[in-house]
Amino acid sequence: MPEKLARRVIRLFPDYGHRWPLWENSAAERPSKYTMEPADFGLSENLTHRLRAWYDVWDAENLYESGWSSAENYMTWKTEGASIAEQLREEVKASADVEYDEWNPRR
Repeated sequence: MPEKLARRVIRLFPDYGHRWPLWENSAAERPSKYTMEPADFGLSENLTHRLRAWYDVWDAENLYESGWSSAENYMTWKTEGASIAEQLREEVKASADVEYDEWNPRR
């Protein structure tokens, strides 16, 4: 009987230096480049636009320098991230699991 491959695990979180908040650890049976892009998973145009806008809001906040500009902006961003995670889970449910890691060094 063939060995069953482990499901892919896509991690969703923004980080400086990579404009797509998508990450995947390599596995022996499925090497990956770690820093992923929407095309790597065949994501919809709608989700691709949402991912870019969500990252851009996070990047514009200059978190390392001053933290979020307001609690309201942070909560709006956080809510959108959770919604994006749900859409991502739906779009990749046949082949991958999604972990949403809320990245926030300073509020």
